[in-house]
Amino acid sequence: MSIYLVRHGMSLHNIFDKYLHKLMSMEEIPVSEREFIFSISAKDRKFAEDKKLKFDLRLIDPPLSELGIAQARENQKEVNKLDIKYVFVSPLLRALQTSRFLFETHPQKTNINFIVVPMAREVISSINDLPYWTLRKTREEFEKIEGMKYDFSMFKQFEKPDLYFLYSLDEEEAKKAFKKIEENGEEKYVETVQQIMLEKKVPGHKHHCKFESYYNARKRGILFADWTRKFIKEKGIKAEQVVLVSHSSFICHMTSTEFTDYGRVKDFAKPPFAVPYLFDLNTCLLYTSPSPRDRQKSRMPSSACKKKKKKK
Repeated sequence: MSIYLVRHGMSLHNIFDKYLHKLMSMEEIPVSEREFIFSISAKDRKFAEDKKLKFDLRLIDPPLSELGIAQARENQKEVNKLDIKYVFVSPLLRALQTSRFLFETHPQKTNINFIVVPMAREVISSINDLPYWTLRKTREEFEKIEGMKYDFSMFKQFEKPDLYFLYSLDEEEAKKAFKKIEENGEEKYVETVQQIMLEKKVPGHKHHCKFESYYNARKRGILFADWTRKFIKEKGIKAEQVVLVSHSSFICHMTSTEFTDYGRVKDFAKPPFAVPYLFDLNTCLLYTSPSPRDRQKSRMPSSACKKKKKKK
């Protein structure tokens, strides 16, 4: 079974990471975004050098940068050749925007179903991975896009849709988080989660929290893969007619078989399609943007779409 995987285009927090790690100069950053990047790095340089900006509220659920939008549009020519029926999208803004700009000129876009899938969100390891808008505002923004059908019906299963990301955590962790949010007020859930993040760190990664365990990320990846297989079978479609627009860490945890003792993907610096595969979802990756961690240029569909054999 083969589906297409798309990592979101470059977002504002990706640009900041690259600038912080000297992988991008200020001159390479779009003019309209320089003031934002410079204001954070100049004012909080010591803070930035400690990598604590992973928890700064100014970088919550960042949108695509101008470069990210351009990356998505550069891939349109290849994507427009594909007979796509369904696009599964992470609820985070950078993934939703990538799906919009990637398919905005697709000849069949009015017939494509864009399904926003809660379990396809990014692994929560920083403030960047939390939703900023309420679900209602997100839905309104994307349901009004002309010629593109975004389906948010999967959120009906949650008692508190705006906190959808908590329902797929380990049960014990979810209970603790819900309790703290209830104590502090739901309207301050971002600040509450931020505090939980600052209290937890992943071994060997001083700027990553353990709000969501990597074991949980792996479990969520397995659930998504199983759900995808079932969906494809029930709809009677070909796997090649399905695209997932998500995030590097989630894609890695969904497809990799090699992990550290505490559950993190080994060789995480490699692009997601370079890790070993466990499922018969032999994925073809439309890689719209490199992670700041892999330090490589964007990979276009023509070179990235190589089927992998299932590892025995």
